[in-house]
Amino acid sequence: MKRNLMMIGIAVAALLLCTENIQAQSRVARRTRTERREVRRDEKLVRQPDPRRTQGAPVIVEQRRPVLKVVDNEVIRAFDRERFDSDRLKMADMIFSTGGLMTVGQITRISDIFDYDSNRIKFLKNAYQNCVDRHNYYLVLATLDYSSSREKIIKFVMEEQDRPYYDAEVVRKVSSSDMTAILKALKNETFDSTREKLARMITSGSLFTSRQIADMAKTFKFDSNRYDFLLDAYRSCSDPQNYAIAANTLEFNSNRNDLMRKITRRP
Repeated sequence: MKRNLMMIGIAVAALLLCTENIQAQSRVARRTRTERREVRRDEKLVRQPDPRRTQGAPVIVEQRRPVLKVVDNEVIRAFDRERFDSDRLKMADMIFSTGGLMTVGQITRISDIFDYDSNRIKFLKNAYQNCVDRHNYYLVLATLDYSSSREKIIKFVMEEQDRPYYDAEVVRKVSSSDMTAILKALKNETFDSTREKLARMITSGSLFTSRQIADMAKTFKFDSNRYDFLLDAYRSCSDPQNYAIAANTLEFNSNRNDLMRKITRRP
């Protein structure tokens, strides 16, 4: 009997010991899994730090497109209220010095208000760099009383040709309606010499496609004048890879070859 009780006691002790070992192993496994989760969580925290607590982290600033500061039409009426050209010029200086921009339509209306061509020329020169549709700047010539004054503006615009264009968001694309008016103005010129000056003035104001330049070149009567225009207009081409379209308007093969050779040599 005693022997049986002793055997039962040993069996119970062994069972308790085994249970304790299993529980201990279970605690170790749970602790190991918990530690692994904490390590993974810590790794995530290291890889993805909280931007609110991280010092010295780069700050990403959202870049916004520049807002065009085209003046309100009420500004034109303000020019009309001034009695003297000198005061009108001061008003223009104030507007342009603060980044104000104007359309050719607005510039034309203001130019008409001036009393003297000499002051119109000062205003038109000042306004050119603040014009958002410079490809239409030839329209301001109609506000000048004398041909010599028009020549001065044309010369000024052509000299400004090497200056950088406005940002693409500022320079307006040449629309089909713009091209219709441009071609009409070129065709109305009697001589190729004056037509070339006007065409160079127009192309210096914006970027044109090869096809638009080709349409302007077709208004010339003589191949030599057409050649001179195409060589100069190349710098205002928005798709130079298509300039063969414009070059193809030349009648003589020698002029086409010479044009292509000179364009190829350009940097």
